[in-house]
Amino acid sequence: MGLLRRIDPQMTGLLRYQLFLSIGILFIGLWRASNTKLAAIQDTLSISLSIDPNTTKILVTYLPFWAILLLGIYALSSVLYKVATFGDCPEAAVELSGQIEEAKQKLAKNGFKF
Repeated sequence: MGLLRRIDPQMTGLLRYQLFLSIGILFIGLWRASNTKLAAIQDTLSISLSIDPNTTKILVTYLPFWAILLLGIYALSSVLYKVATFGDCPEAAVELSGQIEEAKQKLAKNGFKF
């Protein structure tokens, strides 16, 4: 992502979108190709790794669902990690308290009661 940082910030969203789309198209193409050559994949895996052909068929057929599930787990875990490691900002808390008090005083001048 070093290249994206050197480019105009307004273009970064478009480039990430294009990157995501190109990876998605590549993944779908590989998945369709593996579905087309499923018998060869089953033979290869059953000989080399002793994997049951039915297991191979299930894994290849439902690969997009597994990918979406893993993407969701990754997104959830990254959000939870960012929330858990979010730092406190005591200076900002003091500044916000001052702004709240200032707003209360202005509203009290206009007739609001707290």
